[in-house]
Amino acid sequence: MLCITVDWVEKELRVAGATGAVTGAGVMLPWALEGSMSWLALLVFPAFCGAVAGLLVGVVAVGGGRYALWSNRVWPARSHRTWRHRFAACTAAAVTLVTALALCWLFAAAGEISTGTDELLPWWIALAVIAASSYLFAYALAPTTDRTARSQDCLGQD
Repeated sequence: MLCITVDWVEKELRVAGATGAVTGAGVMLPWALEGSMSWLALLVFPAFCGAVAGLLVGVVAVGGGRYALWSNRVWPARSHRTWRHRFAACTAAAVTLVTALALCWLFAAAGEISTGTDELLPWWIALAVIAASSYLFAYALAPTTDRTARSQDCLGQD
């Protein structure tokens, strides 16, 4: 029997791509239901673009996860639960920072920076949703680690 194991990087990229595709199609769903254009143009192309954007976010999330793995070698987590929270926090922080920088770049390039209006509120909500979903997905997909607690006899080694 062929047993294929999927590591956390593949899981992260799959979930990010699928989430992006569903989000891309979901954003265009009201216009598709309206019947103003064809279903193919309004759902398939945005789903493809969303999947590509999701994969880019997934690559950033993998970078945050690799940082969490590195930090666990330097500063081992006390338990599996704290390890999962650290992994999720590092991943969500990386995704949120890169997304926020991309949004800032888009606003600056468009010249739409104004402090006296409430136009930025939907973008703050979107950024909060991205951070929360990234944290939840990373928490669920956190890999197991061999070094979750520092033993007393191995403190001087490494």
